[in-house]
Amino acid sequence: MRLSALLRGYTIALLVFLYVPLAYVVVQSFNSSRYPGTWEGFTLAWYAKLLVDAEVVRAAVNGLSVALASSAFSTLLGGVAAYYFAKKHRLGIADSFFYVPIVLPEIVEAVSLLMLYHYAGVELGFWTVLVGHTAYNISYAYVALKPQFLATSDNIEAAALTLGAKPFDVFVRVYFPLAVPGVVSSLLITFSMSFDDFIKTAFTTGPGFKTLPLVIWARAARGRATQDLNALATVMIVISLAASYVYTKQVFSRSSRR
Repeated sequence: MRLSALLRGYTIALLVFLYVPLAYVVVQSFNSSRYPGTWEGFTLAWYAKLLVDAEVVRAAVNGLSVALASSAFSTLLGGVAAYYFAKKHRLGIADSFFYVPIVLPEIVEAVSLLMLYHYAGVELGFWTVLVGHTAYNISYAYVALKPQFLATSDNIEAAALTLGAKPFDVFVRVYFPLAVPGVVSSLLITFSMSFDDFIKTAFTTGPGFKTLPLVIWARAARGRATQDLNALATVMIVISLAASYVYTKQVFSRSSRR
């Protein structure tokens, strides 16, 4: 009984530690005062200010464009690799390489990409950011999709081939529908990873191309940590939490069907 109470208290304390700073940012984003910590009333003025801030709007469009494209490409490429290794049962050293980017420090990957672009003479901008995000997110897509393909019986493929289906048709009409929960999970994870990314974006972007994390950092670093930054951070929090909620629903619904 005492141990249970201790665990409950520890869990509550951990959740408070994790979410109180986020809650503070959200509350301050509706504070009419220009000075954080002094509540003067409810307002939506800071959100209205964001809508007419050309730099923020442009950064939001840039970030969403990169995140959507990166999630699509990484899910496609990671899914094909996951299908190959799962169905060919080749889960040795080559398979382990897909886990390296997950455990490797992100700044190491960012510097590596920057040096590669430098030596190749590539102009930094949208495409370099997109390639960097996609290369990193492929591993997450692979991890999300491989269990789906491993859980699918080989007898289904054999039956489809016996009935005259071609390998490509088997993948598109048999495996892909069964892997839809994993595809959705992959899209949500990689979108969130890309949309919130700062380090790789900072190292691979060029002049004039910014995403929301870069705008937040630049303004905060210049001492412009005004209330509209709380509103901007709240928007990013809502988007990330929405993606996390949908992903969690997918995981629980998949578990309940098993």
